[in-house]
Amino acid sequence: MKSGLAKAIINRLGGTGTPPEFGIEHFTVGLDPWLGIIDEEYLDSFIKLGGSAFKLVIGNYGGGKTHFLYRIRDVAWARGYAVSYVALSPVECPFNKLELVYKATVANLMHPMKGEEQIKPWERGIDGFLRNWYMEKVEEFGEKGGEFLTSYVRSIAGIESSSFTNAVREAFLSLQTGGEDYERILQWLKGEEIDRVIRNKYGITERVDKTTAFRHLRSLAQWIKAIGYAGLVLLFDEAERGLSIASSRERRVAMDNLRQLIDECGNSRLPGVMIFYAIPDERQLLEERLEVYEALRQRLSGVLTGVNPSGVRINLEELGKEPVEFLQELGEKLSTIYQDAYPPFSFPQESLREAITYLAQAAYEERYADVGHRRVFVKGIIQAFHRLRNQPTEPIGRDMARRIIRDQLMALEMEFQEEADQQEY
Repeated sequence: MKSGLAKAIINRLGGTGTPPEFGIEHFTVGLDPWLGIIDEEYLDSFIKLGGSAFKLVIGNYGGGKTHFLYRIRDVAWARGYAVSYVALSPVECPFNKLELVYKATVANLMHPMKGEEQIKPWERGIDGFLRNWYMEKVEEFGEKGGEFLTSYVRSIAGIESSSFTNAVREAFLSLQTGGEDYERILQWLKGEEIDRVIRNKYGITERVDKTTAFRHLRSLAQWIKAIGYAGLVLLFDEAERGLSIASSRERRVAMDNLRQLIDECGNSRLPGVMIFYAIPDERQLLEERLEVYEALRQRLSGVLTGVNPSGVRINLEELGKEPVEFLQELGEKLSTIYQDAYPPFSFPQESLREAITYLAQAAYEERYADVGHRRVFVKGIIQAFHRLRNQPTEPIGRDMARRIIRDQLMALEMEFQEEADQQEY
């Protein structure tokens, strides 16, 4: 691994304990069975053929939800899917406001990427997606020229919203002709308001609001399938410790939206779509006694396993590995990345093994804390690596490992409390 990428990974993990967007395949542990099922049973077959599916991902705060979703993204890209990862939050993107979910989805839309292409900032979002689509078609048609491009884009059909259809067609044609209205059409596709003159000029009669958000999400998926992608994978991540909804009324609306989204996966209006919805605690969905929660319980029964690939729930606490063994394997992979980040440094192997073992045991001892012990371990082991590099004659014993873990746990809990206070006020 190049030193720059390795150092970026180490700095992110040591700073926040959260995974970077790229390079996570180098320190993934225990996910291969699930990734294999999702790839073989869904992405390489059922979804590609026009089916749709929903999976609920469960993992406590700091328990690996985001890491898992990023690995799903990578597998989906390898199969030719467009992907959008959306971090749900109470202020910017609560699930009870689907118009905001739509905006976040198109803002984070990405075509399949490899290598250094993944870190280009302009590639993220509907603008980069449209430009990539246009350039691929220019290359495909070659010298045949503009008439073939125009005929191609005019032939696109099967999209539920005529306004959405007209918008993507006219955006494509504006890229072809250098038309001055591209940015304003793009603005509408992003879910923003545009003036009536532009809407009337291009046959964009709808607004993106709570009454049309579902239709536009479906239209987005239908368009992506129509222009040659294998499909669309949506990754919704409840990134906070609770759900992204505060009041009981908002929660009911959000859960009803989720129920409708699951139901949409059972019909033909979401061709080639797979949705992953990650939450910190399944009890937030399954223990309420209201009618909408009962409807959700019925739809979310069954755990995804090798013998039951149709199961809906994926519990990241059930990896099939002993917890300390999991952390030790993770620590070993991170040590390799660390050495790539700081060449020509190399760990003394005995000191490294002891540090990883003691920190893994100390982190597991804190498994009942509010913060996931995996995140605490990651932050702690990066600190331990720094100590071993800068103070090589001072090995990390059991007591030092416990102090490192407890310090990291206290720091994370303070950060989470500050976030909770900000959300409350």
